[in-house]
Amino acid sequence: MPKVGERRPDLDRADAERRDSIAMEDMLTEAARRLGVTGAQAAVIAGGEPRVAAVGTANAELGIPMDPRTLIQIGSTAKLHTAVLVMTLVDEGLVDLDAPVRRYLPELRLADEEAARSVTPRHLLSMTSGIDNGRYDDDHDDPLGYLSTFADLDMLFAPGDGYSYSNASTVVSGALVARMTGLSWDEALRRRVFEPLGLRDRATLWEELPYHRIAVGHAPDGSVVRPWALARGSGPAGSTLCSTAADLARFGELFLRDGGGVLSPGACAAMQVPQVALPTRRFADEWCLGPYRRDFSGLEVFGHSGTNLGGSSTLLWSPSTGTVVAVVCNTPHAGYPLAAEVAAHVLGSVPEDVEPVTRQTADPGRYEGRYAACDLRYDVTSADGVLTVTLEEAATGRSSPPVALLPLDGDRFLPEVDLSGGRGWDLAFVVEDGSAVRLVSGAFAARRVR
Repeated sequence: MPKVGERRPDLDRADAERRDSIAMEDMLTEAARRLGVTGAQAAVIAGGEPRVAAVGTANAELGIPMDPRTLIQIGSTAKLHTAVLVMTLVDEGLVDLDAPVRRYLPELRLADEEAARSVTPRHLLSMTSGIDNGRYDDDHDDPLGYLSTFADLDMLFAPGDGYSYSNASTVVSGALVARMTGLSWDEALRRRVFEPLGLRDRATLWEELPYHRIAVGHAPDGSVVRPWALARGSGPAGSTLCSTAADLARFGELFLRDGGGVLSPGACAAMQVPQVALPTRRFADEWCLGPYRRDFSGLEVFGHSGTNLGGSSTLLWSPSTGTVVAVVCNTPHAGYPLAAEVAAHVLGSVPEDVEPVTRQTADPGRYEGRYAACDLRYDVTSADGVLTVTLEEAATGRSSPPVALLPLDGDRFLPEVDLSGGRGWDLAFVVEDGSAVRLVSGAFAARRVR
């Protein structure tokens, strides 16, 4: 027993956790106010139960306050859930990471038939399939139905020959899960991930929403975003999953617990092995089998992040410190800056990068040209040694004003005006034989067409 006047260790620990929670809530409140965030949650796991903070408003029109159990759409962080589902199939011997996807989904069609025959699950999970990102106008009931829209998607590169973030790739992964389990992606996620981990504050279906407290998306001016949609066909890529920071952190903890009973230790470890280096650096350094890997000033961090019209999320974990950080908010344009501040507060470290020192580009001609993806065109030109890019929407033909590209290092540039919706991403060119063959804007690639 403790001596008279001596504090019990468990009380000391409880006091410390309360102080940490208060400090995190104060920090989250201040950061959300400064960044114009309507409502947010943060959760941290470091060897115990999550410390959770919730601030602001879930729905500004109704004046509903945010609380720790309010669901927020998490966007593309759902891709990490889909990757885990695929790896459960690998664990069971139902899927071979290096076999052609057509072995399991013979109906997969792409504009390039040779690519369709050679793309593998490993390519899908590591963002090296070469499949374009795909369109966002999804009106399909499931991922298998959404596959039919991929037949006219041009390839950005041959499978395995580069990197490009791709919603379409992850939809293929979701269709693979549905085909091999005989379940919908939603039901497979519930049975194989949520229930084994004891996660209850989550939803992917409209009919689940009445049983939860829900946040809606907010624009930069604080108004409510409409419509609030759940597009099921692209659910595996991030259109439907709603969660809390606490449940997102518990999900992320499986990577620090040898798979948490959902994956084998071997599959869990394999998911955190880098597969490809990114040409850009301000989104991630490398991509693994589902998560990205980032260098936080010497601290190795894995994770995923995502944004859609309803919300934004970031999930990070540090194996060396045993820490998981999850941040969700209902103001998408400020979600990544908010998560960056929370991560810096918790981890005590931030990613570092060089800053531009000139507007002049050496040999700008190697980059000049037109680059195309399914939804955007990039026209890169130069004048007096200054490289500029103009964006054109493929569907409408509307163009942005030219934006100067400020040299960083190698073939990387920082747009003088942010092109990534507040994320602060860089832009890089992939150069072969002295000339660029594609560009990568933050995460998304476009192939050079002239």
